[in-house]
Amino acid sequence: MTEQEPNADVAITIPRGGGLHQFVLETFAATGHSPTMDQIRERFSVETLEEADAMVAELERAGSIHRNPGDGAITHAYPFSNEPTSHRVRLAGGPEVFAMCAIDALGMPFMLRRDVDIASACAGCGVEVRGGRVGAHAPSDVTVWLGDTSEGCVAATDLCPDLNFFCSPACREGWNRTHPEKRGEGLRLEDAVSQGRRVFEDLLYANDDG
Repeated sequence: MTEQEPNADVAITIPRGGGLHQFVLETFAATGHSPTMDQIRERFSVETLEEADAMVAELERAGSIHRNPGDGAITHAYPFSNEPTSHRVRLAGGPEVFAMCAIDALGMPFMLRRDVDIASACAGCGVEVRGGRVGAHAPSDVTVWLGDTSEGCVAATDLCPDLNFFCSPACREGWNRTHPEKRGEGLRLEDAVSQGRRVFEDLLYANDDG
């Protein structure tokens, strides 16, 4: 399989969730992890943890964040993961955070308007994104696998685990041969950057809900 132009029909949309969603994203960017329920209760001046949990549950139903069943803690707020992943992103002037997938990592500098350094898997290859462009990366032919989406899929659990960097097209094609059930497309790195920008550039600062 050769690299393809990004399919305009492969549209990953993150619903905006108002002030709480913005607070969650900003807390991830400032600390490297999600806010606690106590922090949410204090920030939004609600009296009980149950009220704070109800606010988070509404955000989860909208698809803006993800929690594990039976656990109130926020585990994912696209593009951030509260749990370790293979995609580590060092934010300029900030902490190291975990991205949920390759596209999420590449979208962070656009969402945050900050430079980032990305280190990911596949034979230890590293990708660096500077100022909204790919400034330097190694190996030279890094590629990204973008899986197909389906109605009702949950990106955190159904899409992100396979949306990864590969050190070369040959490496990715070898992976795909051993996983014939995986459907999707291979993207050149510059096209994956464009996907990340399209998904995340307006997610945080274009939120007019406060």
